[in-house]
Amino acid sequence: MDSLTQAALGALCGELTLRKQLGWKAPAWGFFFGTLPDLDVIASPFLEPLERLGWHRGLSHSVLVMIVATVVFGYLLAKLHRNKGVTPVQAGGFVFLTWSTHVAIDCFTTYGTQIYEPFNNARVAWNNMSIIDLSFTVPMLIALVAVLFHDKESRKRTWIGRSAAIWLCFYVAASFSLKHLANCHFEQQLAAKGIAVERMMTAPTLSNIFLWRMLAESDGHYYISYWSVFDGPDRDDDLDHFPTGHQHLADFAESAEVQKLIWFSQGWHQVVPVKDDPDSLLLIDMRFSESHSPQKKIPAFAWQVTRNGSATEFHNVSYRKGIQVKKTLAFLGQRIQGRAPNWMHGQWPWE
Repeated sequence: MDSLTQAALGALCGELTLRKQLGWKAPAWGFFFGTLPDLDVIASPFLEPLERLGWHRGLSHSVLVMIVATVVFGYLLAKLHRNKGVTPVQAGGFVFLTWSTHVAIDCFTTYGTQIYEPFNNARVAWNNMSIIDLSFTVPMLIALVAVLFHDKESRKRTWIGRSAAIWLCFYVAASFSLKHLANCHFEQQLAAKGIAVERMMTAPTLSNIFLWRMLAESDGHYYISYWSVFDGPDRDDDLDHFPTGHQHLADFAESAEVQKLIWFSQGWHQVVPVKDDPDSLLLIDMRFSESHSPQKKIPAFAWQVTRNGSATEFHNVSYRKGIQVKKTLAFLGQRIQGRAPNWMHGQWPWE
């Protein structure tokens, strides 16, 4: 998830495990260790564009590094605060809890996390939460501010920290439950339309767990639909569909760049020929919820791939220019509430 959420979650872990020994330093250390795995982005300017795709949420988020960090940082932290009674077991448990919850909530999102590095570069993505979710983050931040106004031995401080942790666990459990309901709804929708899918994924839209997006593949086509917990029984289930376009990659089959983009998108890529340029293709990662307005649908990730002799070049393509953020968010809010009947009527930029 976003860096602020990761840092706040780490601070809460520190508050719950070491505050009686370290006071305010416990959430401060948690803030640091909650941020540490994401410092892999520091290396991004020194990497080739292709390498960056597999670097963030890579080795620093792996189980191997998590274990090494637990042993090394746990020992150092205990040594630093031995006069406060912090044992290596306590310090190691704190580091492990902070690091593992960071990795876990990254796995909750669609982006994917390479927890098996360096042995396997498969990206784990459970698709049950948005990469930014204010309902998850804001109560945690409020609780962290509130505990600082109480003594480290305060019962009220204990109650605040534990209440925040309970809320986070409840919210995650609710996200999995609603994901199950969404899966059932979409399976029924596809069956009613006689569509037998080869695979399907569902994920929540931005900053909520009430509006869910389905992406399914069947017979060379992608299908996209949305369902909100607040949809009425009389709402029509719009189903957007379009060709995957995978056949257009025949001339790029040996391209390492294209294979990397396919890996990053976990095979959920749409391919669109670029008009007036037979040597170029658009490759769009369809896993992420597009930005909607009544007129447009804007994808989160897109690249243009160009064949240049024996080499392949690629660069990011953004269609966000001119997008009106307030109106887009307002439109999203309407759809969450079960309104916005023209939600699926906008056109893709390449149509």
